[in-house]
Amino acid sequence: MNGRTILALLTVALFTALSSQAQTAASCTFTYFNTPSPYNLSVQPNGINHYDTVVGQASSSQKWAGFIRYSGGSITIFNAPNSYGTFLTKRNVYGTTVGYYLRTGGSSSPSSGLILTSSSFATLNYPGATSTFPTGINKYNTIVGSYTNSEGVSRGFIYNNGKFTSINYPGAFSTSVAAINDEGTIIGAYVDGNFENPPHGFMLKDGKYTTGFSGVDINNAGTMVGGYMIRYSNGTVKTVHAPGSYTTNIYGINDLGTITGDANYQGSDGNYTWKNFVANCK
Repeated sequence: MNGRTILALLTVALFTALSSQAQTAASCTFTYFNTPSPYNLSVQPNGINHYDTVVGQASSSQKWAGFIRYSGGSITIFNAPNSYGTFLTKRNVYGTTVGYYLRTGGSSSPSSGLILTSSSFATLNYPGATSTFPTGINKYNTIVGSYTNSEGVSRGFIYNNGKFTSINYPGAFSTSVAAINDEGTIIGAYVDGNFENPPHGFMLKDGKYTTGFSGVDINNAGTMVGGYMIRYSNGTVKTVHAPGSYTTNIYGINDLGTITGDANYQGSDGNYTWKNFVANCK
């Protein structure tokens, strides 16, 4: 299972959980951006920190590269050394970014986790795993994510102070972890039985698992996002639709409630184009 499959699994889990809830449309102000050529063919924002810095991945005709988009609009492209593709997933308030990179060619190639700061780059590999996918980091530099074992099954992990701890929802066939906030609350998805069964969302807080609403990101207020939905800690669910878009996807939320994602637009010729955004909603 590759990293993009894990992210898709987490999104499906949130959509399934929220689709039965009462929803209202959010009122949002959108700011759109694009990544520089040649890394502008396909773009996905994955996370946004306190300072509205967005991280994600963007593709050229040859490979995926990570990008960092600062609040002023400037964008930095990052390729992990000797990588065949780089994906950045989340960034904390102090500017530490996590993600992963492909070690060989092909979308299903083994992957290593990465930790990126302004002055250093380091790899992160769960012991004995074939692939490691960090997907979240909080202000205490606690990192969460998923790894793939030798059978190709996903498990979650926590990495803190140089030590890994495995996460597996009790009795689940597989577990994928999406994000962690500064309160230490972790969200993700699990699958019962085998790969063919639908995923379910979960939350891990103070050592206790609960099922239900989950998503691809959670902020310190307990607000979660995923698909085209925002779920607040009081249970209120709001939908987000970029003006004129065919579909809208949210991938990240910061502690101030600012979100990032992308929107799909259909042109008069029938072709679709994507726009990446940062938005403030209420």
